[in-house]
Amino acid sequence: MQQKWISGLATGIVVLASLSLFGWSVKQVSTGKSTWPTWIQAPLQSFVGFLDLFEAAKQEVSEYPKTFVRTPEDFVPINTLEEDVTILTSYHNEENTRTVALINLRTGETLKTWTVEQLAIPQDRIVHSIMLPDSSLIYGLDWYSGLIRIDKNSQRIWHQDSIIHHHGKNLAADSTIWACSYEKEAGKPLYYRPIFKTGMAAFPYLDNHITQIHAYSGEVLYHKSLTEILVENELTHLLVKSESPGDPIHVNDIEPALHDGPYFCQGDLFISARNGSWIMHFRPSTGKVIRLLEGPFYSQHDVDIESDSTLTVFNNNCLQNERPTPNKWPMSDRAYEVGSFSSQVVRIHLNRPGFEVLDQDLWEAHEIYSFTEGEVDHLPGGGYFVEEQNSSVLWVIKEGQVRYKNVLPSHHPGYHHLANWARVMP
Repeated sequence: MQQKWISGLATGIVVLASLSLFGWSVKQVSTGKSTWPTWIQAPLQSFVGFLDLFEAAKQEVSEYPKTFVRTPEDFVPINTLEEDVTILTSYHNEENTRTVALINLRTGETLKTWTVEQLAIPQDRIVHSIMLPDSSLIYGLDWYSGLIRIDKNSQRIWHQDSIIHHHGKNLAADSTIWACSYEKEAGKPLYYRPIFKTGMAAFPYLDNHITQIHAYSGEVLYHKSLTEILVENELTHLLVKSESPGDPIHVNDIEPALHDGPYFCQGDLFISARNGSWIMHFRPSTGKVIRLLEGPFYSQHDVDIESDSTLTVFNNNCLQNERPTPNKWPMSDRAYEVGSFSSQVVRIHLNRPGFEVLDQDLWEAHEIYSFTEGEVDHLPGGGYFVEEQNSSVLWVIKEGQVRYKNVLPSHHPGYHHLANWARVMP
C-alpha cells in the first residue's frame, strides 16, 4: 500500500512538472522569449494559434453582426401618429440577406419588400435607397458594390460599378441621381491620391467625388472631384480646417434643387461635408461655388431644402475624433458646465444671416444624439422624421411633441435592426 502511495505521488509530481514545463514553454513562445529549437517551437506556436482561433470563433458565435443593436431593457415606444408616415428602409433578414421595405410607421404594416442577396460580408449595409415610380429600386452596398437598379420583383436591370458610392443619394428633377462617391481604381477599393502641403508636412488624403447617374439607364453623366472644385474656386484652405487630415472633406449628402427659387436654380446642389463642417452651394452647369455655409453645426449630415429660403441639416454636434479625457492628465477640482450637446436639427436661412435650432429642449430632454450619420426628413403634413442612427431609434416630432418613438424589431430577441438612412416617402 505504501509503495503504491509513493508511486502515485511520484507520478503526480512528474505530471505537474510536465504541465508546468509545458505552460512555461507556451508562455515563452507566445511572448517571443523562447530559446527552444525551431522544431520544438513550431508545434507550440500552432497550439497557441489554435487557442486564439478558438477564442475568436467563440466570441464571433456569441455576438450578432453589427447590423443589429441591443435594445435597452427600459425602452418604451411611443405612437400617437394620426396620419400615415411611410419610410423606405433596409434591414438584415432571417436568411442573412437584405430586405428593403416600405413600412407604415403608424400601423407597423409592411407595404412592399425587395430582396438583395449579393453580399460580401455580414456587415454589408444598404443605405438610402431610391424607389422610382415603377416600383423599381436603386440601391448599393455602401462602400462596396456601386449602384444597382432592380425591378419591382428584385430582378436586376443595371449595375453601375465604375464608382464606389457611399452615404446619401437623391433623385433630381431630370430623372437623374446625385450620389456621394469615390473614384474607383482596379484592385484598390479606396486610395489616397491628392496631397496638400503645409509647414508641418505633406498630407496624402482621401478625395471625394460627386456623381450624376441616369436613374433609368445607369449611365454616368457627371463625375467630378471635390478637390478640383476647391481648387477651381480658390477654396483649398478648407482642407486644413478639418480635424482629420487624411479625410478632410468626407461628403455625406448631395441635395439637388428640384425647381428654381429666389436663392437657387433648378439643378443646383447643396453638398454636405462632415469633416469640414461646411455645406457648399454648387452649380454644376458653371462649375461655380455660389456660397459656402458654415455655422453652428459640426460633423453634420443630411442637408435638405426645406423651402425657397431655408435649408435644414442634421447637426451631429460632436467632435469628429471624440475621445474621453486621458486619465494621465491632471484634473483641477474646479470645473465649468458649458451646456448639453445633443444632436440637433438646424435651420439655415438663405435670405438673411442666421440659424435656428428646432425643438432644442425636446432633443435635449430625450437625449437624441448620433455621433455618426443621422438624418432629418420633413413630412408632407408638417413635422419631421428623425433617424438617430447610432442607437437606431426612429422618431417623429410634430408641433413640439414626440408623436412616434420606436425601433425596427429584429428576429433576435433583445436586439433591433441597425438604422440605414430611411427615406420618408410622399
